[in-house]
Amino acid sequence: IAPRTCRDNPVAATQLLLPLLLGARQPHQLAMPSEREAWVGLESNPTVMTKYARSLGVADGWGFCDLWGLDDEALEAVPQPCVAAIFLYPFSQVEARKRALGTQQPASAPEVWHMRQDVSNACGSVAIMHSVMNNLDRIGEGSSFLDSFREKTAGASSAERAALFAPAVRDIHDSHASSGQTDAPAPTADLDFHFVAYVEVRGRMYELDGNNDGPIDCGEVADGGLLRAVCDHVKAAYIAPFPDSHFSLITLGPERREDDE
Repeated sequence: IAPRTCRDNPVAATQLLLPLLLGARQPHQLAMPSEREAWVGLESNPTVMTKYARSLGVADGWGFCDLWGLDDEALEAVPQPCVAAIFLYPFSQVEARKRALGTQQPASAPEVWHMRQDVSNACGSVAIMHSVMNNLDRIGEGSSFLDSFREKTAGASSAERAALFAPAVRDIHDSHASSGQTDAPAPTADLDFHFVAYVEVRGRMYELDGNNDGPIDCGEVADGGLLRAVCDHVKAAYIAPFPDSHFSLITLGPERREDDE
């Protein structure tokens, strides 16, 4: 099992198909006006993310866990059902390739809950919200905060949801962002990694990125389920073009028990 690595000194997990940067914190942000709000980047750490989600109102028994590789054995170790996944990738490198290939247009899918990211270094929080809000009936039943936020944002645009997000979640974020295994960076730090989320809605997989105006339709989820679909997608779209770079994948599902370790 690959050790967690410091975000300033990443080490590839060469025995795995998926190189991990488990200690990485949040993404590179494009140059923004100085008045734009900035948060401390969230660590790519399933324990931190689980506590964050619980503070939002996710039910006990659900949590995040690391995916240690892309082989069948690694996938079989993930608690099922996997209802969402959060992927971390090197921002500048990947975005340059995306621009060269051309912009992919967001899908018209009002059934998918999507929000823009208006706060610098908040993409980890946005990815958690995307994962949770698209599975709320399953993992957040009875949460007064999440139910209220869904009601307030029902029918709202991605930009309008972004405007409501910061004041609603700021205190929760502040209580978790400095935790983890690495030193927390300054809110204004230029961090060159970015989180996106993957969810299944009505049998199709969507990539949810706060930098986009809407969800990206990644195709039908086959019999292998969401986790297999996510792995196939990120291998082809992200890892294959940059095999020497560092990535991490964290899944959301039933909380892993100690006897499952």
